[in-house]
Amino acid sequence: MTANTFVADPLTVLPPEIVLQILHFTPVSGLASLTATSKAWHQFIDVTHQEAIYTSEAKTAQPLGGSRDFSFLSDAHSFAKVFEGTESWKDLCKRQTLLARNWAKTDPVSQESVLQIGNDPVWRFRADFKRRFFVSTSHAGGLNVTDMDTGRILWQLPPAQDTDGDGVRQHAHLEYQDGMAVFDSEGDSLEVWQTDQEGAKRGEFRRIAILNHDCQTRGFQLSYWTLCVVSNEGQGFVYDMTQRPPTLTTHLKIERGGIGHLDQSEDIVIYSMGAKGYFAYNKESGAFLGTLKPSKLTEKYHILPPQAASASMSAALAGAARLGPRPQPLPPGAFRKDCLVPIEVAKGPLSPPDDPNHVWYREDEWGAGMLHGNLFVGFSRAGRVFICPDFRKALRDEASLAANSSILECESDGAGFDLGGWLSIRNHRVMFEIQDRIYVVALDDNDRVQNLENPARASYSLLTSSAPQLAVPISYMALADDAIMTTYTTLGWRESNVPGGAPPPRGRDLPRVFPTKVIRILSLAPNLHNNPSSASGGTDEFSMADNGVFGGPGPNLPSEDPSRTHAGLLQLLSMLGDADFEQSDSEDEWESMEEGEDEDEEEN
Repeated sequence: MTANTFVADPLTVLPPEIVLQILHFTPVSGLASLTATSKAWHQFIDVTHQEAIYTSEAKTAQPLGGSRDFSFLSDAHSFAKVFEGTESWKDLCKRQTLLARNWAKTDPVSQESVLQIGNDPVWRFRADFKRRFFVSTSHAGGLNVTDMDTGRILWQLPPAQDTDGDGVRQHAHLEYQDGMAVFDSEGDSLEVWQTDQEGAKRGEFRRIAILNHDCQTRGFQLSYWTLCVVSNEGQGFVYDMTQRPPTLTTHLKIERGGIGHLDQSEDIVIYSMGAKGYFAYNKESGAFLGTLKPSKLTEKYHILPPQAASASMSAALAGAARLGPRPQPLPPGAFRKDCLVPIEVAKGPLSPPDDPNHVWYREDEWGAGMLHGNLFVGFSRAGRVFICPDFRKALRDEASLAANSSILECESDGAGFDLGGWLSIRNHRVMFEIQDRIYVVALDDNDRVQNLENPARASYSLLTSSAPQLAVPISYMALADDAIMTTYTTLGWRESNVPGGAPPPRGRDLPRVFPTKVIRILSLAPNLHNNPSSASGGTDEFSMADNGVFGGPGPNLPSEDPSRTHAGLLQLLSMLGDADFEQSDSEDEWESMEEGEDEDEEEN
């Protein structure tokens, strides 16, 4: 091509239909470049055909089959309300693009919120993003409904031992779906509670049913408006939760020895049977469909723990000083890149089979298992994560299982497996805990281990506590669209204005600062209010700055007098000595928490 060669503008020589077809396959960055090329391209893309271009499922993530409006955004799992106020399809594309870019970085920008609920350590919690509250149980018993934006308790049930009426036992497992909460009572019964009842205030729940069983129940799971229950005595139960009262639709005869972990799809329920693997059954007929258990033929990968230094007790003290005597998040604008440490997935097993410490697959014990679409993920005592992108195909035979699965091996001594491990799956990512660390491992678009040479999404790790001396296994974790949420052991402030806050147990003068377990939220959401570009027009390239583009609102609670904060820290320092726990009344509470972690509780 010579210097005098004339290149025609496609807008002048091609029909609009052809240009639109080309733009359908053009990435967002390409659209941004075109809008900056000329006024004509800006007019064509951002004015005349904006809706046609950005409503494409190639540009915006939508429900299967597409959507005519933004009503589907009400179902988004967003802590920072990242999709609230979406004005146009381009605006939605921008928000989704910025969010995905941050998740994909090896050093994503995040904002941390830490929410203490009363004076008792959090056991299980669930987030209701539509109603903007958390529902949680605690080590000491009771159930709390806490405002997601202010951190204030909206409503609560007392611990079972403190009342002759409604109460919730210690270490109660909690399941939740769209206003319905299910938790286990003493014995083998489950209580079903519902919010949004006539005359009820915001966050108030009312009991609608008690489900009794004549066998030992080990766990239960609620989704698809179906409650699945498992017994270690070879029984399973499936309830239709749309009925009032809930109706038992299927009583399954299953393999004996269910350890309590289970999950379900719309038509299948999968139970963990420990060393035997995972057993799948049809929820309607009760028919046995097969077993998911890794073998020596399954493709192997491994992850080495990051070398980043662990947090110290001094860091925990600094965090307590920053939070103040009331639980509150980091100040607005505190964006960080050091919360998430990048990790790499490598090919091959972690250790050779002839290693004396190697645990063979037939000897390994499998705990938590989770479904998300066709993806199934399981977790083992030996630190293995079983990833099965299409569990339905894998159920056919051993060859199909080997072709549709892989294993991630991690260094683990099995010490944190007593509860069977925890998992979360969302948006092509798997989250799990090993050795006081949480790992977030990214998969490809087909939910397989990514191309190791050029991964499209980053994987990373974070600590489960603010200091090693405080570490105990987490008791719940969840991935949201814009956040990582887990229980987190740290130093809290004893409140006297909440139930159980005063007087101290047995009349003791307990320290105001004490070790506890809270809800920690790492928000990776884009702060769109700080972005000067227009949401509905202009020539922005969906760029994101490192100094304040990302973050979300989180709880915002008032602090108290700084002098009282300082006094509380001095009190804690005298209790800890040289950053080591000495025997004290406060330590009695921490030992009680650790004992609760080791109990054989019902799990999902």
